[in-house]
Order: sequence, then C-alpha cells, then structure tokens
Amino acid sequence: EMTPTQLKDLFRSDVRDEASPPLWTDTEIFVYMDDAQKMFCREGGGIADSTSTICTLQVTSGDVHVVYDPRILKLRDLRRASDGRNVSILNFEDLGQPGWAQDDYGQSSSFSTGGIKFSTNPAAVTGVVVGMDANKLRLVAPAVADDTLNAIVYRMPLEDITASSTAFEIDAHHHRHLLNWMKHLAHEKQDAETYDRGRSIEFRGKFMDYCDQAKAERERREHKYRSVAYGGY
Repeated sequence: EMTPTQLKDLFRSDVRDEASPPLWTDTEIFVYMDDAQKMFCREGGGIADSTSTICTLQVTSGDVHVVYDPRILKLRDLRRASDGRNVSILNFEDLGQPGWAQDDYGQSSSFSTGGIKFSTNPAAVTGVVVGMDANKLRLVAPAVADDTLNAIVYRMPLEDITASSTAFEIDAHHHRHLLNWMKHLAHEKQDAETYDRGRSIEFRGKFMDYCDQAKAERERREHKYRSVAYGGY
C-alpha cells in the first residue's frame, strides 16, 4: 500500500524528472493522481459502499423526487429503513409496461399496467426510477410518510487527492497502476520538454486495459454461483 506522496515520488523516479526546476510541479502531479483515481472508478465500475453518508437517502412526506449524490455511479440495492423492505430500482422504460416486481416476502405487485406511469396516491416507497433527472430519483408514487432509504452503491471517491492526502480510497493493489494515467496526462502538458503525443496515447491504452482487467476480476469475485435444480429428479 502506498500513500499519495510515495506514489508522487515513484512517478518522478519513473519519468526521470530530475531537472531543477522539475518538469512537473508537485501540484500538477497530485492533480494527475486525483484524476487517475477518479478515472479508475469511472472505468472500473467504482468503489463498493453501503456505509458512507451518501448511502443514506432522506425521504420527506409528499416527496416525488429524492436527491442522490452525483458521486454515486450505480445503485445496486435500496431498502426502506422503516421496515427493511426492498425498493425496486427501475428505468423509465420499465414503466407503462405490464411488469411485476417481487418484494422481500414473495408478494408480487404491479407498478404499472395499462400505460399508467406514476401514481398520484401517496404510498410507502416501493420503487424509484433512475435516469429521468440528473442526481434525482423519481418515486413511483408520492411518499406517504417520512422515511430513510439505505443504499448499496458503486461510487466515485469521496475526497480529492491533494498534497495533504494520506491515503487512497481504492484498494492497494491498484495504486501503482494509477501511474499510467498520470503519465498519460503528464505527456499531454503543452511544453517542449514534456509533450509527447505518442507516449501519452500509449500510457492511456495501458491504463484503460488495466481498468478493464480490474472490472472483470471484480465481477468474477462478486458473482454468486447459482445452483440449478432440475425437476423430476
């Protein structure tokens, strides 16, 4: 595990930035590093989280929209804190279709039939629609009471990387690979001694390949094996 300062020093060593003054300032390197951690989250799927404050969404009686943090990349699960019941996460295209969703107790309920998209009758939160408005969830029906929604998410980093940062938010085995994105940005710097389009493109490609690999590894690790039951045996 490396600290941001240690990765900065490794960057200077890798690119042989021994000039005085250096080709890249500390401030520039930390900007590259911050962008690298964020890009790793965007391309790799994000940081799994269920405990940060951004995973707690407040609903007030009468609400039809719930604000959620722009650092959330994907909602994986949503439950009402009041009773632990599951809240369905829907796309707008799901509405107006004869569709059925099953709750925690195996009871099926239809959110929309006959082209009706949203109910005007206040109800407990049973479903939210993503993607209609930036950083807002649309409730299927107005909230009948105050409640809290507990989310499991994939998210962006909560804090920027700066010279005073002491830790990364992504796992330790990814830290060194951030160097490829940092070098990509460093060689884009418009300066006779730093600009190198060919190397910039090369390091960008290496970084993107690593993000793909990291995402595939995570998906394999998180995949739950499902046993298949065959009838008649």
